[in-house]
Amino acid sequence: MTKPSRKIISLNGDDWKLGSVPLGDDPRQADPREIGAIGQWHQATVPGNVRLDLLRAGVIEDPFYGLNNRDSQWVDARNWWYLKDFPLELAPGERAHLVLHGVDYVSWVYFNGRLLGQHEGMFSPQIYEITPFLTDQKKKNHLDVRILGSAALRAPRPTLGQRWRQWLERRFSTPVMRHPGRLHTVKCQMSFGWDFAPPLRTMGIWDDAQVIVSGPVFIRHLFARPVVHAGNEKAEIHVSLTLDAATATPAEVLFTLEGLTFERKPRTYRHTVNLAAGDQEVDFTLNVPYPRLWWPWDHGQPDLYLLTAEVHVAGRLSDNVSERVGLRTVTMSPNPDAPPDAAPWIFTINGQPVFVRGANWVPVDSLPGRATTDDYRQLLALARQANVNMLRVWGGGLREKRAFYDLCDELGILVWQEFPFACACFTQYPADEDFLRLAAAESRAIVETLRNHPSVVFWCGGNEFAVKRHRSLLDALARVAADADGTRPFHSVSPSSGDSHFWAVWHGQAHVSEYERDRAQFASEFGLQAPPVVESLREFIPSRQLWPPGEAWTYHHAEWDKLRRYAAIFTPTFAPTDDLESFVAASQRAQAWGLKMAIEHYRRRKYRCSGALVWQFNEPWPAICWSLVDYYRRPKPAYEAVRQIYNPLLVSLAYPPIQYQAGATFTAEVWLINDRPEPLPGCRVEVELHGEEGVCQRWERTLDVPADSAQTIGRLEWTLPGGTCWQVQARVVRRKRVLSTNSYDLTAYDPRPTSRAGRFWAWIANKLMGA
Repeated sequence: MTKPSRKIISLNGDDWKLGSVPLGDDPRQADPREIGAIGQWHQATVPGNVRLDLLRAGVIEDPFYGLNNRDSQWVDARNWWYLKDFPLELAPGERAHLVLHGVDYVSWVYFNGRLLGQHEGMFSPQIYEITPFLTDQKKKNHLDVRILGSAALRAPRPTLGQRWRQWLERRFSTPVMRHPGRLHTVKCQMSFGWDFAPPLRTMGIWDDAQVIVSGPVFIRHLFARPVVHAGNEKAEIHVSLTLDAATATPAEVLFTLEGLTFERKPRTYRHTVNLAAGDQEVDFTLNVPYPRLWWPWDHGQPDLYLLTAEVHVAGRLSDNVSERVGLRTVTMSPNPDAPPDAAPWIFTINGQPVFVRGANWVPVDSLPGRATTDDYRQLLALARQANVNMLRVWGGGLREKRAFYDLCDELGILVWQEFPFACACFTQYPADEDFLRLAAAESRAIVETLRNHPSVVFWCGGNEFAVKRHRSLLDALARVAADADGTRPFHSVSPSSGDSHFWAVWHGQAHVSEYERDRAQFASEFGLQAPPVVESLREFIPSRQLWPPGEAWTYHHAEWDKLRRYAAIFTPTFAPTDDLESFVAASQRAQAWGLKMAIEHYRRRKYRCSGALVWQFNEPWPAICWSLVDYYRRPKPAYEAVRQIYNPLLVSLAYPPIQYQAGATFTAEVWLINDRPEPLPGCRVEVELHGEEGVCQRWERTLDVPADSAQTIGRLEWTLPGGTCWQVQARVVRRKRVLSTNSYDLTAYDPRPTSRAGRFWAWIANKLMGA
């Protein structure tokens, strides 16, 4: 048989052309004659976005700098055409399929003058057979993609009740989240504007474009469902192939399974099938002896196999495709002491419970066509170095590009994937048949794109919208998750049924100790804003607005009342005349301290609370927001704090965060937490009190640390020495090696108590999100 070699012709690159026409009276009526009316063409790049190409051409200024984004809103009021010419030669019997993996948002695709299709949706691939429409082999083929201007996206006239809800949304939500058409689209929701992202309704071919050449049988999909039996000693892979046959024909299907991250002699499996003309699904079972399992990084090795499927017709290779496969199971186990109506929230991988130490992930760029493998690699390396074992791909963002999930597979980072619906607390997504059909189609495409990635362990319907008002939408999403996958848990919406978005601190301006009131089974959002380092601020805030802060601070999402309220923990006498560096330092210290208070509380409640996801890890443009790592990849001090307290092995002190003075008694419970699945015998825990004269108190204990545990191991009661500065340093030592460190600044004190208004705000917010 011939050597496997799927022929893929990439259409990516900077040899596209971009032009535009006004929206006109009926912008949804496509006519290729518009191309002749375009007077100016620009060089364009795919993957990319319209604004990126205009920026390279000098037509617009950098929308990420200062207030420039306001000046490029005219881009939305035009329809855009992408054009590319390319040669394509086929041998007798070969077929060609055009695959566009992501076009944003409403598009028409023409090939050699023929309309292949009209499509709405950002996430589903468009696959068209172009074999019958190819030109003479010596001539180039013409591909034209028309994209509807974002100003023409649907915004139906609201009913009286909807107008009332929209008024509430405008009254109580962040201003940038109020666009009337947002809820009628299934595209990146934050592109309409968010409290950390600009109103920048993207358009473009944002993911890969390619032509796939095959023989008479084309492989549309390969879905590998691993089954790991009890004891983890036996496994099998149930493979579903979706095949498109030009005519009815017998075929031989050959599978090869080999180790990708480990050495293992390849295994081959042969099957004969009789195919009908057209699309069909054929199923196979592959036994895997002595399986190597995929684990999250803190529980084992994230081992991967490479599965290759070949289809041969009449002894010749027709098509082949390879997919990474990770052998693992995922289930959810109930939390101890949980209310009877709460969902199970303990992530259980291969039969082992995993305490989640994670973060919320937002798109790496508000212009998603610009996101590259290197962008993902840099950020995910930072996440792994911070001891993160899960990322929640937030529902207001994207289905990320393949490189993101490939890297999570390799790094052993779990992924909680949400469908692209977010923040309809007062309003609601449509429940009509057309919208539900669109929502299901786009969500199905997300599932089919991601279901072979072992890192993806959880589907969620979206972020912060009322379950009762969205029952039709959530039922449709649950059916999609079950029908297109069925191997992972599905959760309706976050927060609901046991998980919390705890925003009393920050949005409610509550005392930082309020975190310790959260009794959720899973903490899926919490955080505080902080500016990035001054070096980063200078890159996107014009010098004349840098300090005292000008309008660009607010446009890039600084919430001044809250920033000042929490910065006052470390600068009680802060005034607008103070210098920039002092304000940034105080805000960053407050963010780090607040996250430390929250995370250690959740970790001490291990499995009563089964995980914590910091809001947020990254940011999509330069901003003053909740991120641990800014747009320029510069970590804030909170990143280092999270890295320290996300160590799988942690010494944690539970003590009252009061205002301490010399001579006062400091009391604390000493906790030791081990998230690893193996015990650690012979550990020594050391805790020291440092005053202005050095170490003045010391406590230690030697013990064997149980696997997967959280326990109190002692109590401190120390009199604070003279002075005004005290630090507590804690560490775990084993065989002369320091395994974990932690530290506490006893001068950190939040002087402002939680108001009744703050508690009322938090109560209302929870009711709206979980109603």
